[in-house]
Amino acid sequence: MISRNYLGAILASTSASLGGMTVVLTRYLMPDSDAFSLPGARYFIGGIVLFLIFVLMKKLKPLEIVDWKAILFLSFSFYVAFPIAFAAGLEHTTAARGAIVFTAQPIITLILGLILGTERTNLFKVLAMFIAIAGITVTLSDKIGDEAPNALMGDFLMFTAAFFNSLYLVKSRNLIIKYGTYTFAVWPMLIGSSMMLFLALFFGNPLGGSLSFDMHGWMVLLILAIPGVALMQYIFQQAIIMSSPTGVSMTVGFNPLWSIILGAIILHEPISSKILFGFLCIVVAVILANYEKKKVL
Repeated sequence: MISRNYLGAILASTSASLGGMTVVLTRYLMPDSDAFSLPGARYFIGGIVLFLIFVLMKKLKPLEIVDWKAILFLSFSFYVAFPIAFAAGLEHTTAARGAIVFTAQPIITLILGLILGTERTNLFKVLAMFIAIAGITVTLSDKIGDEAPNALMGDFLMFTAAFFNSLYLVKSRNLIIKYGTYTFAVWPMLIGSSMMLFLALFFGNPLGGSLSFDMHGWMVLLILAIPGVALMQYIFQQAIIMSSPTGVSMTVGFNPLWSIILGAIILHEPISSKILFGFLCIVVAVILANYEKKKVL
């Protein structure tokens, strides 16, 4: 029988695979949009879809006033700061490289978890962390030239996105357990995306062209919003309560797998041996981070 920890890892891996698709599709739409309008619209549409489904299912709970401060902070971290850095980073680097740089998240998650006392480490997690670092280092040594002349700026922004994602992983677990995955998948998404769309009025151009897609562009945005937000976030929340923060974050390695494949197919981006080596390192790190020794009775 599959352990709860590994089941959580499977769900997180599925979510990360959907995330890999969103990396490529976000990069595909970014030339016609901006880093505020596109993520704001994407998460708001996804939030509305989940809201309608869960209202019909009678699964939503009201949020308690005592938790609003923490919920506002998490909503900003995950649905404003993270997507801004994520979308802006993909303006400066390739989908495959950006996704693998984003896998710095497990390292950040482990460090934050140790500092905040929410994570216990072991030899396997430490080994996984170093293997992940090795893979990222090799990937960053890859020269991509004209494909992304400002790749280092993109790398920095993707590291920043990873930090805010890790912060959400470490701090949201107790609230997800309290309210359930249905409620906590919806309210922070609607709150955060509303913040993002408000900021877009000042720092983006949602009313003047940033969301003026043709029919094909809107189809891509709906894919980003429904499977790429609604489905991805729901199974991601389930994974958080079934596995450790570091174990979940290690599965982000499946994000670059689909970024590499779809980036080559849709964006015609090159795939180098260094990028493939980096991906292999992340897969090994995922397995090690979720390994648990069976107790002998």
